[in-house]
Amino acid sequence: MEFEGNRAAADSYLNTISGRYYVYVLCRPDGRPFYVGKGLNRRALEHEAEARRHHPIGETNPFKCNVIRKIIRDGHEVTYRIEAHYDASNQQACLEREAALIKEYGRLHEGGHLTNLAGGVGNMSGAAPFSLERHAATLSGEPEGNPERATLNRFLQGFGEVGSVPVKPVSQISRVLPTTPHPNARSPTQRCAYALLASAAASGVLFSDKPVTIPRAFTYQNVDAVIENGVARDILKAGMADLLANPNPLDEAFILSDRHVAILVDLVGEMTLIERGLL
Repeated sequence: MEFEGNRAAADSYLNTISGRYYVYVLCRPDGRPFYVGKGLNRRALEHEAEARRHHPIGETNPFKCNVIRKIIRDGHEVTYRIEAHYDASNQQACLEREAALIKEYGRLHEGGHLTNLAGGVGNMSGAAPFSLERHAATLSGEPEGNPERATLNRFLQGFGEVGSVPVKPVSQISRVLPTTPHPNARSPTQRCAYALLASAAASGVLFSDKPVTIPRAFTYQNVDAVIENGVARDILKAGMADLLANPNPLDEAFILSDRHVAILVDLVGEMTLIERGLL
């Protein structure tokens, strides 16, 4: 490791290696890494600036930004590490070191601590497990020729693997219906929990708020998304949330009491919320 310190110290250090590529690690106050990246000049510092702007529509990684906001909100600072630096002719070694660290620390959906959605070396390693079957790729992986669906699938799989992603691009749903309870009995599921968590993460919702209000529709990487009709009905029927109704279904919201939050925690674990800066 070449350097470790707070933002001000990192800014000074980065000036000494201006023009060189480097691998950096963003860490929580207790030293646990939560993001690994490859940078040039002041790139490592831009994540904190993005999180402070708090413009969810423009955030490429809400998990990372939510963690940074939580660190700041709790009165602490992000710790910066510079693992190694390289001259311009050796970018491949820099990329390989980034990928090696991501693999070493592990991403959240892999049981590790990193909020990274991709695995390094560009996006070559994929963002989450997905089937090679074309149909399964459309439902939960990264379908060819459908970048909006791929973007949302990659984001949702950052919580955990599902057979069919419960959030869809608004542009690809023929009609978004008002949410009513499903007529048949429903039990709380991880799939429904992930839908609520995805909207919460993208919208900057905190589970410490009272009450927790999660919009049914949200925007992630400029893709307008919505919790699909059937999943919204299941959430209501299973008693996972109450509904804040609206004449426009895209303006509906789910209201979570302490009891509802407890159901989510039982389904996905408290650390799922903490590691993504939601709690």
